[in-house]
Amino acid sequence: MVCSKCGAELKEGCVYCSQCGQEAQIVSEINILEDDLLREIMDDEDQQKKEHGSGSEKERESQPGRDDRKRGREEAEKTKNLKRKLLIMVIVLAAAVVVVFGLIRHRQNHSETYLMSRAEHAYSQKEYTDALEYANRVLGLNDGNQDALLLKGQVCLDMKEYEEAETQFLAVISLDPSCAEAYEGLITLYDAQGYTGKIRDLMDGVTDEKILALFEDYIVPGPEISVESGNFSEYFTVEITAPRKGLEIYYTLDGTTPDKEDTLYEEPVEISEQGTIVLTAVCMDQNGEYSEPVSAEYKVKLNMPDMPTVSPDGGQFSMPATVTVNVPEGTTVYYTWDGSEPGEDSARYTGPIDIPEGNNILSLVAIDKNGMKSKVLKCNYIYYPESSSAESAETDAVSG
Repeated sequence: MVCSKCGAELKEGCVYCSQCGQEAQIVSEINILEDDLLREIMDDEDQQKKEHGSGSEKERESQPGRDDRKRGREEAEKTKNLKRKLLIMVIVLAAAVVVVFGLIRHRQNHSETYLMSRAEHAYSQKEYTDALEYANRVLGLNDGNQDALLLKGQVCLDMKEYEEAETQFLAVISLDPSCAEAYEGLITLYDAQGYTGKIRDLMDGVTDEKILALFEDYIVPGPEISVESGNFSEYFTVEITAPRKGLEIYYTLDGTTPDKEDTLYEEPVEISEQGTIVLTAVCMDQNGEYSEPVSAEYKVKLNMPDMPTVSPDGGQFSMPATVTVNVPEGTTVYYTWDGSEPGEDSARYTGPIDIPEGNNILSLVAIDKNGMKSKVLKCNYIYYPESSSAESAETDAVSG
């Protein structure tokens, strides 16, 4: 706004002009423009009068009445022309204002922000066709507008246009791999179609904890195996645990992928065979969905236990004697006197063994907790008491 007296710019909220002290009155810039134009026209007229002043004065001196009438007509005509020019100027200015306002309004109505707001409003009202139209107009201005891509994907998902929805969500992820909304949309889409495998594939490579949390209700976590793959020289047991409650565990020992037709895990698994054993386990949820299989490979080759040693280790005896056995650690020793192969069904060594009368072969074997046998130790013991030896000698003399 400007001062009506001096034309100075008035500060907002001022009651008096800071230049001349005149009480502030609202004077539009168009009014000032009209006044300036009027003064300019009047100045031009005065200049023309000065240039033709001498001739006009003489004519006025000679014909005063006639000149007054003529001057009055001329002034009236000038005023009329001036008003006409002012009217034209006002019309032109008004038209310019309308055009500028129209351009501004048009630009606003075709901006990404405006179109996006219209798309979101239409979507909130479930006017899917309008929402898609506005979203597409935004993408026409900027094909990388993530908000428009997300909205379009959600609209297509609601309309069950799954293929197009997938395209939009994947486009967002390619632009921003950390966009949780796009992942959530894809998970919902794949779940609606029963594509559990695609949900697993989507999770591959994701490290963001916020995004990984979205998969918890759709991905069955795999079990944990207590013993890792490796080489073993003895038998052992393996525990398998589920990462959360409500999951059943099934396993195989031949490397095949288990299902509910295989062994249900209820107690630790006994690894009690030599060779290569591949333990494979899965978790199954209440909906019958399985986790990815988890495996461990065990190569089992048991070591043969040491052979027992004895004292004495054989000989001839005429007096009663015993045999003491040194039992290797972690084993049990079994023995026979009849020359047969000793085993777990044979006599078990628990203390010194009496040497029986006669010529006998003591056979001993050590067996560890895994059932592995040592080599068989054989020792010859000949025991004849002295009385038996004299009788034997006398019998030999008579025979001779």
